[in-house]
Parts: sequence; structure tokens; C-alpha cells
Amino acid sequence: MIKLEGVSFAYGDYPTVRDVSYELKDHQITTLIGPNGSGKSTLFKLLTRSLKPNKGQILLNGENIWTYPPKKYAQNVAIVHQQNQIYDQIQVIDLVRMGQIPYGNNFKNSDRLTKILDYLELSDLKNKDLSRLSGGQRQRVWLAVALMQDPEYLFLDEPTTYLDLHFQYSFLKLLRRLNKEQNLTICMILHDLNEALEFSDQSVLFNHGEIVAEGRSEEILIPELIDPVFNIHSELIETQRGNFLRQY
Repeated sequence: MIKLEGVSFAYGDYPTVRDVSYELKDHQITTLIGPNGSGKSTLFKLLTRSLKPNKGQILLNGENIWTYPPKKYAQNVAIVHQQNQIYDQIQVIDLVRMGQIPYGNNFKNSDRLTKILDYLELSDLKNKDLSRLSGGQRQRVWLAVALMQDPEYLFLDEPTTYLDLHFQYSFLKLLRRLNKEQNLTICMILHDLNEALEFSDQSVLFNHGEIVAEGRSEEILIPELIDPVFNIHSELIETQRGNFLRQY
């Protein structure tokens, strides 16, 4: 369980998160949605211990996340950042092994490594340098690093930003599969409202540092709620494959 209790944060005199309380739904995919400057990225950084609240607390299984030693925290929470450091001359398999670091330098789990590489279709790439991979392949490698931590919670910061359309959807389908087959709780930031509508169970609509609305994605991502937040005009189109939003 991850729970925010009255969390606020400000950069100097400029508040970006204001008295936010929210409980992340376990075993579901939650997407943080909001326009640029809404504070959602700051909220993400607070959830992942990149920033510390000025007020309030964030609980992980009933304990303040800042009371966890770094390695213990990393055994529970894994993060895939929007931009990751590129190791030009490191092979895929060596980078993925780094996900075991929270368990100690002497910890080796070859079975888990093999299973994750197979699961993410990286086995044929394991001996290649990361710099030789496509954007979609690299993103799967960073996901593999996160999964090697054997986390309870997975956070992703705009995971589809640098991917073309094909790899965006294949990556989001992979996240859905992980959620369903491994009961992994996932929280991510997405800019594409239709991707959020299709691939997330829960959505948190954020603006001016506050939660505007939160709940099931099909109940939150509707014109009545998103139009005033994003300053757009949209309509919800119903199809046999599901609903999608069209801006006009």
C-alpha cells in the first residue's frame, strides 16, 4: 500500500503540490494525467523519493518512505525514468544484472535473470551493447533492470515519450501483461489521454498542484473533466473496441 497523507511541496515560494491525499490502488495500473506545469511530475518525484515533502507524508506499507534504507526501498519500489543514463559499452545482460544491487553484491539469481530476459524478449539481445539497440529495445532493457529488483510497485515517468507509435503500444501492452500476470502495481505518467484510457485502470487528473478528479479511467477521462483542465474541446467516441477521445 502506498498512501499520500496531506502532501505538499514547493520550490522556494512556488507551491507545486498542495495538500494531496491519495491511496494508490494495489494490483492496478494508475496513470497520472495533467497539462504541463500541473505538478504531476513533482508528484511523481515525491512518490519515488526524488523529492521530500515539505508537509505531510507518503506511506509504503504503513511506514514513511523516508524511513526505509535505500536498498530496502529499492526492493519494494522500482523506477523507470524518462531519461536514463546511457552506458555505451555495457552489454544488455550486465546492465540488467544491476537490478540485483539492492540485494547485495554477492546476490545472484540467474533463474530470475533468464526468465526476465525471456519474458521481455531480450534473450537474443543480451550480449549486445546498449548503444546498438533501438529506442523500444532500450526501454525494455530498463524495464528488465527494474523487474530484477522484484518490486511490489513499478513507477514509470512518461515511458512512451521517445518511442514511435508501434513501440508505444507494444510497450504499454507489455505493462498490462505484467500487471495481469504478476499482479504488479504500476503507476505512470502519460501525456496521451487515449493511451491512458486504454491501458490504465485508474487515472488521477492533476492541475494547479491538486487532484481535480480520481477514479476509474473511463469515469475520469471524459470531456466534462478533461476539457477545462487541458483547455480543449473533445468528445468521447464509443466503439466496439472501447472508447476514445477526439479533440476538435
